[in-house]
Amino acid sequence: MKLSDLVGEMSNPIHFLNRPVPQELMLELLNYAIWAPNDGLREPWRFIFADNQNGGLMQGLQEPAPAYLLVVMREEADRHKREEDFAAVCCMIQNFRLLAHEHDLGVRCTLHDWMYDRSRAETFGVLGSERIAAVLELGYVTAHLKEKPEAPELQLRFELL
Repeated sequence: MKLSDLVGEMSNPIHFLNRPVPQELMLELLNYAIWAPNDGLREPWRFIFADNQNGGLMQGLQEPAPAYLLVVMREEADRHKREEDFAAVCCMIQNFRLLAHEHDLGVRCTLHDWMYDRSRAETFGVLGSERIAAVLELGYVTAHLKEKPEAPELQLRFELL
């Protein structure tokens, strides 16, 4: 399969099956997804996994899902490093989404106001020198469409210098 074939599939709305997501699979996927270091070879991320057994903490904060992965990022004092680190975290999340797709695992990447509340973040074990970069809602989905949906035509603008 070509990467371009996934674009439409991964953009479709996700409806999760009522099936647990094994923590072992998350670790396997993350071991590949983290191949997204920045130019300083820093790996600024940490992960907190919550499934249905301990996902009660997520109730009322997120849409219902079989599992959640909090992507936690170290906050560097240096603004340039902090922005590089955030870019690396975003690349790692996209890597994770692509890898999860191979296992019929749907991923919704979410950002919510509660993530910026320090006291709420601390209930999940987020340290003062860290922040929640995103919460990934995870779950198995029905088999992906075989037919590639028609991609919308975008108007791209670029200039040559």
